[in-house]
Amino acid sequence: MPTRIKFVRCLTLLVFAILCYQTYAAEQAKDARPKVSFPHTDIFLFELSQNNSSFTVKNPKNATNRQGYDNQPFFTKDSQSFVFSRADDYQTDVYEYFLDTGDVRAITQSDATEFSPTPSPDNSKIAFVSDRNGGVWFGDRDSINTPKWTLKHSDNREPIGYFAWDHDKGNFFYWSRYGFSMALVNTNTNDYHFVAGNTPPSTPHIIPGTDQFSFVHRQMNDQVWIKALDPNTKAIRPIVPVMGTNNNYTWSPDGQILMIQNNVLFRFDPRKSEQWDKVVELKDFNIVNANRLAVSPNGKYLAVVGRVAK
Repeated sequence: MPTRIKFVRCLTLLVFAILCYQTYAAEQAKDARPKVSFPHTDIFLFELSQNNSSFTVKNPKNATNRQGYDNQPFFTKDSQSFVFSRADDYQTDVYEYFLDTGDVRAITQSDATEFSPTPSPDNSKIAFVSDRNGGVWFGDRDSINTPKWTLKHSDNREPIGYFAWDHDKGNFFYWSRYGFSMALVNTNTNDYHFVAGNTPPSTPHIIPGTDQFSFVHRQMNDQVWIKALDPNTKAIRPIVPVMGTNNNYTWSPDGQILMIQNNVLFRFDPRKSEQWDKVVELKDFNIVNANRLAVSPNGKYLAVVGRVAK
């Protein structure tokens, strides 16, 4: 056999061996990463209709429908999609569900963990909590895997769990992950204001039609209230007490509050009532362990996090 042919065959075998080793090494490195156990949750999408006297949910669809963790839905301003946090065996990333097609697409593809995704009002950017430093990061959609640290200029290194961001006025309201407290930072001026301690974990929200924020606060008598913060005056006012153990809630665009307690959906209209009204039992839709929820800005859809009943 000519020497040249032998050399080519040996070189081919060598390249093949190197590729096999690289593949093996990559698999071994992946398996060496510590696995994280995330609970199994699905995101269900309901059609929502309401008027002055009724509030109806119907035609639920299991939007995620897979074995694994899918949570923290947040609708885009145009109500065409919602972003959410999805986990594999090692971390969570930001994904997006499109209402018209049912397609699910990955938004972030980094080595870091991202959760609590929140799109900007113009939907050009997405902010999220990240394990990069425990803070909130944000980036353009086309460069989301190289995000920027939101509170870099104020050098605020407090680990954050949940947040709400008024982009127009720069007010950034967040729940401290280890401090169990609420604080307000203005991203334009870097002004910092401690708002309240003894606050259970729960996502704060911008109250529809206002520049105020809502949050949950545990009283000295152990009762938990949903309260409002005026970022201009720093005044806090009570809205309604939470009537159960689940502190997750959301606002409808017309100013009603929705919560789930013991798998029952309730609503509270601060303009018309002083009590929670029952909407529907989610077990009637074969959904259990429901907790988080979100309403689309156009008021036509409700996303609920839970599980299919066995």
